[in-house]
Amino acid sequence: MKKILDFFLLLLLISTGCNEVENLKSNKKKNIIKMVDQEVKDFITDQYDFLSVGSIDIAEKVFSKDAILIGTDKEEYLIGWEEIKPAILGQIEAIENPKFVTRNLKVVIGDNGQMASYSQILDFSYRTTATESSSGVKYEIKNIRNSGVLKKKYGVWKIIQIHWSSGKKGQVVKYKIAN
Repeated sequence: MKKILDFFLLLLLISTGCNEVENLKSNKKKNIIKMVDQEVKDFITDQYDFLSVGSIDIAEKVFSKDAILIGTDKEEYLIGWEEIKPAILGQIEAIENPKFVTRNLKVVIGDNGQMASYSQILDFSYRTTATESSSGVKYEIKNIRNSGVLKKKYGVWKIIQIHWSSGKKGQVVKYKIAN
């Protein structure tokens, strides 16, 4: 009887120890995600600085070499920095004084803290480049849906996929929302 009791006590100690290890792992994971969350939010806020500054060099540091950019134009499905770069150069040349007002930011951090995805709604205002005959025209685009996937490479966050879209009134595929 004593051997059975000792055996059950040993099992109880082992299972308690396993639970403690699992709790430590869970807490470590939560701490990593908390730390990374602010890092990612800062990157998302600063990712368009290249446009404000007008620097292709800064843009190149923001995008991964194998990034995918999906824009609002049907032709804007660009894969890799070599395809993205000409579009960014065109934007830098055409846009002055860009302003981004964002809301509804939702960030999801991967379990290992090395990847993140996000979505947000943003309003984008800017002026076109001034020419000899014009001082530029002011534009504002509201309610842009923006999402992306970020990956930390060698300690630096990079865009590996970014998507911009404007909502279309009405459904492209007609369906009823189930209750």
